[in-house]
Amino acid sequence: MIKPNRKILYIIVALALAALIFYAIQHSGNKRMPANYKEAAFAGLKRIRNNKKEKVIRYLNDQKTAGVKFVKNEHIVSYFKNLYKIYREKKFTSREYRATEALLEELFVYELDKFYDLLFIDNEGNIFFTILKEKDFLGNIFESRFDGLALYENLRKRKDKDVKFIDFEYYSVSHEPASFFISPVEDNGKIIGNVVLQLPVNEVNSILTDRTDLGRTGEVYLVNDKQLMITQSRFLDEDTALNKLIDTEAVRDALKEKTGNKIIKDYRNKMVFSSYERLEYEGTKWIIIAEIDEDEVITDLYARNEDDLFDKISIFTEKYNYAKTDDRTLPRNWKKDKKSIKVDIKEHKKGKDKELLYTLGVTTCTALTICNPGKFGYLAHITPTDIVYTEKSFVKNLIFKDINTDFVGTVLKRIGRYDITQHEKKDLRFGIFATHNLSAKRIIKKLIENGIELSQIKLLCRINYMLVNIVFDYENDTIWNQWRPHIMGNIYTADYNKIPDLGKIVKRVISGE
Repeated sequence: MIKPNRKILYIIVALALAALIFYAIQHSGNKRMPANYKEAAFAGLKRIRNNKKEKVIRYLNDQKTAGVKFVKNEHIVSYFKNLYKIYREKKFTSREYRATEALLEELFVYELDKFYDLLFIDNEGNIFFTILKEKDFLGNIFESRFDGLALYENLRKRKDKDVKFIDFEYYSVSHEPASFFISPVEDNGKIIGNVVLQLPVNEVNSILTDRTDLGRTGEVYLVNDKQLMITQSRFLDEDTALNKLIDTEAVRDALKEKTGNKIIKDYRNKMVFSSYERLEYEGTKWIIIAEIDEDEVITDLYARNEDDLFDKISIFTEKYNYAKTDDRTLPRNWKKDKKSIKVDIKEHKKGKDKELLYTLGVTTCTALTICNPGKFGYLAHITPTDIVYTEKSFVKNLIFKDINTDFVGTVLKRIGRYDITQHEKKDLRFGIFATHNLSAKRIIKKLIENGIELSQIKLLCRINYMLVNIVFDYENDTIWNQWRPHIMGNIYTADYNKIPDLGKIVKRVISGE
């Protein structure tokens, strides 16, 4: 029989072993490098691409169905014939015209709420009625001003009775992109003209520009067979619909191979994961493309495997080649220059008029630089009382509540409020400098949580060195960093501009370089 005290001891040991096993299982998942992260990214893009494609086709089919139903309405032939008679008699101010127009407009609004305009065209090409009375009203499809427009080119040679879809084009009458459905009007088996329904691009654009599941940099867009973007770019301020030529590897491959996945340079010259497919709708050929920045994929990969990847990054950064140097490598008279601003311990300051920012004797502290090249820069001398040095806890917050700082959060909030727009956040560059690994990991985490990519961050940690001095020229995105291993030792420096950003480092350590 086991004694009570020994039984309690066994229970304690068993619980401890269970806790260790649980901890090992939990952390082993974080330690495993997802070798298939590229496949996972492409699978996600393909899923989004297919979902968007189905929504666009469903939307267009719904509009086609609505249009056919409208044309087959028992009153449409009557309205068509009445308005044509009024047109021939030139009685546009008659009571009959106004009454017929009012009835037709009500039916149009009720049944065709997604359409922009309605055109009635006789067999001679006369546009004798439109809802909006734009410049096409009372024109003729054979007029030279309509030359080159797909709608009128198609109507000029139209002979069949089928409903015809006309691809999105710039419709100069409405001064915007539009597509069209053409449907014949029959009276006792005889075609007496055509109804044209004008469909704007805005609904298709809304479907594709919905950013659900697309993260910070994902987008889906359509390209026509002339390689023109049909929809609006997420990233460009100008109107891209039928104005932006997309001559990328994805488009060229889609025109040849129909579908595929590749890491390419996109139309912004950014490296992206691209998933593309050529598709047809009613005889019209399009390419649908789903893309996300490689920077975001790598940053998210790091965030999911932070512990393991940070350790690998730390080992990698220790291999930087630091060359012996002296003050002659720094700007001349930089300490005495009136445009040099000193940042003392537990301070952060901004340079905006081409000033140099500098801080000296960073030992147990951390230096952080934030640069928008040519526009402004911040330098922070972060002390161990900052929240990036310690995990948050009730006791620590209570003890250090009067001296704790949050320099990363404070400066980022200031920059977001006063210095940049959300769109300009991608232009920021960050440098982390320390003689230890006590703060860098949490600084990186905090930057990522604020929408910063690893490609925007550089890390210089020289473990067990005595101190580092920083001189920061935001105007030229240059940072002189002087490292001293001990009191009497030589000064070493690293060429900041040649140091790879964390995005590049993560890609290298994942690939085993």
